[in-house]
Amino acid sequence: MGGAVAGVVPYALGVAASPLPIIAVILVLFSDRARIAGPAFLAGALAGVIAVGAAVYILTGYGYLEGEHQGGTVSQVVRIGLGLVLLYAAWMHLVRHRRANGQHAMPKWMASADRWSPVKAAILALLMYGVDPKNLALCVGAAKSLAASSTVVAMVALSIFAVLACLPVAVPVVLYLAGGDRAARHLDRLKTWLSKHHLLVMAGLLLVFGILLISHGLRGILAH
Repeated sequence: MGGAVAGVVPYALGVAASPLPIIAVILVLFSDRARIAGPAFLAGALAGVIAVGAAVYILTGYGYLEGEHQGGTVSQVVRIGLGLVLLYAAWMHLVRHRRANGQHAMPKWMASADRWSPVKAAILALLMYGVDPKNLALCVGAAKSLAASSTVVAMVALSIFAVLACLPVAVPVVLYLAGGDRAARHLDRLKTWLSKHHLLVMAGLLLVFGILLISHGLRGILAH
């Protein structure tokens, strides 16, 4: 059990460090229906992570996907290729950050986050965690690392993975529900900082995980 949980923690930290979902949930918490939309966003995030993890674990168990320790040379080459893509994406995020010159360059679709209905908040959170390429790759990696674990152990590990991955979204929701307007002032400052620096944060994350994927792939090739 301990080994399975330890194996998914790095992936969970990678998902948790994504700044855009944190900004999105803070914007949702400034809406008129924040006390419903905030928890709905959190529920959607958890559902997205758990759904992807469970699906990958099941497919791996039936042999449709290779487990982390079952990959051949082709699997390792794909991992290296994905790592190179992440490095390129990191560079592009850094370039965009420099061009923004300190301006709040947020995605246009997030401009209306404070007007999302609870249902829309849940659906978009599910997509941000279950479909976003970086988060999807990390969820898949976490689930594949559990290929050799029993179903019970895997489900417990995936549950812990989901909680850790969504913790940065859960904290603002809990703070808002507990503190109301007092918490809103602190959340607004956090939103301002993340809005200004989210491209730089993402560049750092993509760089780290790109290097990890490439090194993992190279080790796998050399081990064969």
